[in-house]
Amino acid sequence: MAASDDAARLREFVGTFAGLRLGNDTWCFRSVAQMVLEIGMVWMPSPWPGDRPQWRPGRCFDAATEYADATQAIYVEGFVLVPGLTAWPVFEHAWCLRDGKVADPSLPDGHAALYLGIALAPAFRAAEQARRATCAVLLPDPSDFRVGDNEQVLRWGLPEGAVSVWAGHPGAGALTP
Repeated sequence: MAASDDAARLREFVGTFAGLRLGNDTWCFRSVAQMVLEIGMVWMPSPWPGDRPQWRPGRCFDAATEYADATQAIYVEGFVLVPGLTAWPVFEHAWCLRDGKVADPSLPDGHAALYLGIALAPAFRAAEQARRATCAVLLPDPSDFRVGDNEQVLRWGLPEGAVSVWAGHPGAGALTP
C-alpha cells in the first residue's frame, strides 16, 4: 500500500473516531480525534534507535513517558495505523520523536505504517499527567477505566505552549522543549 493510501486510510478511521462526540457545540473540540485531525501531524515510522529497551505493546502511554523523560524525546499522542490488524487497524497510541523521527517504545519495528498525532511540550505533558494522575495526556488510559478523554482540553482547547515545536516542525522558529 502506498503512503498516500495509508494516510487516507488513517484519516478515514480517525474520522470515524471523531464522530464519537463529547460535550456540546460550545466546546473547542468534540473529541480528541477531531483535535488530532485538525492540528495533528503525520509521521512515517522510523527504526527504533536502540538506545533503550522497547516495552511490550499495550503500555504505550507509560512507555512513551518513560522514554521521553529518559532521553529528552518529545512525547506525542494520537493514532497509529497497523495494517496487520484487519478489523480496526487504527488505534489510539502514544510515541516519541527524536530529531523529528518516530521513536516508538511500545510497537516493534515493522508493525506501524503511519502515525498521526500532536507533539506535546514537556511542561504541558508533565502538568497534565500530574493533574490527571495518569501517563495519558489527551486520550483515555486503557489501564485505568476512570480516566477518559481530557475533557478540559476538549472544552477549552490546548493552552499556549502546549504543542511542541522543534526545528523540523512546519512553522518552527526554534527548537523547544
